[in-house]
Amino acid sequence: MPYFRKTALFGLLILPLIASSSTSRAAGNGVNWDEVQKEALELFIQYLKIDTTNPPGNEIRAARFFAGICKREGIEHQVFEPSPGRGVIWARVRGDGSRRPIVLLNHSDVVPHSKEFWSVDAFSAAIKDGFIYGRGAMDMKSLGMAQFVTMLTLKRAKVPLKRDVIFLATADEEAGGLNGAGWFAKNHPELIKGAEFLFNEGGNNIVDSSGKVLSVGVGPSEKTPAWLRLTATGEPGHGSTPRANSSVNRLLRALNRLLDYTPPIQLTPVVEQSFRSVAQLMPPQQAAKYANLREAVKDPDFLRQLESDPFARSIIRNTISVTVLQGSNKINVIPPVATAEIDTRLVPGEKLDRWIAELRGVIKDDSIKIEPILSFEANDSPTDSELVKTVAAIVKQKFPEAVITYPVLAGFTDSHYYRDLGVMSYGFSPFVAPPRELGGGFHGNDERIGWKAYVEGVKFFYEIVEQLAR
Repeated sequence: MPYFRKTALFGLLILPLIASSSTSRAAGNGVNWDEVQKEALELFIQYLKIDTTNPPGNEIRAARFFAGICKREGIEHQVFEPSPGRGVIWARVRGDGSRRPIVLLNHSDVVPHSKEFWSVDAFSAAIKDGFIYGRGAMDMKSLGMAQFVTMLTLKRAKVPLKRDVIFLATADEEAGGLNGAGWFAKNHPELIKGAEFLFNEGGNNIVDSSGKVLSVGVGPSEKTPAWLRLTATGEPGHGSTPRANSSVNRLLRALNRLLDYTPPIQLTPVVEQSFRSVAQLMPPQQAAKYANLREAVKDPDFLRQLESDPFARSIIRNTISVTVLQGSNKINVIPPVATAEIDTRLVPGEKLDRWIAELRGVIKDDSIKIEPILSFEANDSPTDSELVKTVAAIVKQKFPEAVITYPVLAGFTDSHYYRDLGVMSYGFSPFVAPPRELGGGFHGNDERIGWKAYVEGVKFFYEIVEQLAR
């Protein structure tokens, strides 16, 4: 039987259900967690119903949603519109200024969905079988709302803060962030001036099927995108008269060479550190391999085993995915130009110019133009910072047997914009649950998060930020 039934009385049903899962009705500064978690769930459902699909984005709807609450609660805030329809909101609860600010960064845009493959309306925030469904439920409106509720609760509880706590919900992350976090970092760095730490998406927790928490991840870095456009030219003509060196044929030959190519292993320090942290979870023999990956990958059997995991394979090498092809718009026309867009991801420390030169050597056709669509330098944050130590201390209290790991994302987030400003930035997820209870559908169909994982995660996140900000 489902935990919730979809009903107009939903708000009346939440409180007793949350009360049964909450570890405490009240904690510090008079915070009543039954009430906070009830409101967090209600606000999350409202947020999920806002369609911020990118493209086109329309994140201004989300920014105004948060602004309305901030205005009602007396929270300092500003809304920005980098371009029509694209919205960013900055809000702040002030500390006494004796310590540097913390930024809670999230993005309000979501990826498109295929309606025919969903069992519910993607923006209905439907609740069934213990899960809340909606595009953005995992990526990343749940974490964004947990961040917002944390700021809201600190304000209401009048917690004596030493640090400012800044909430920053941005647009356009799913397309690279140039109209969101990148725009804000470039145009309004004064609003996060002096910030020491930043929380964002990008953590990874491991929980076994019995519910035992094995690890909690604090992500210090990520691979960097090098989105490239390949352009081939050739003599156009009628499709009835094939041309060996047509633009399409040249492009296909180049792409085939790329598909047949395996980039070399590149073990940068942050990647090695990521594997060393996971070694704690391994049986002794495998742990030794992960603890000294540079030597271990020299063993062909171990390397073959390691690379059977697509994620591990993607972390130790640059990767290439062909995603967009364009040629003629008519079947009997040989076009003068054909293009491909390829999603390549670079290990932290790699340089774009060197990578493009490597690809040119693989393609072996100097007539094909290679130009960047999106790229930036990879960067990382230290794993011995106060933020990491605070997370570790609270994890020790809540999950005594869990270890802290330092995952490197195969994807990327907006954190790099703020690391470039000198802000130590980390990926962290407070939603800790076994897979069957956590949710799924990340960038896929029927995206959902478990309601219990969500409300408990709200409290977990608050505990960490409160401790760090005091």
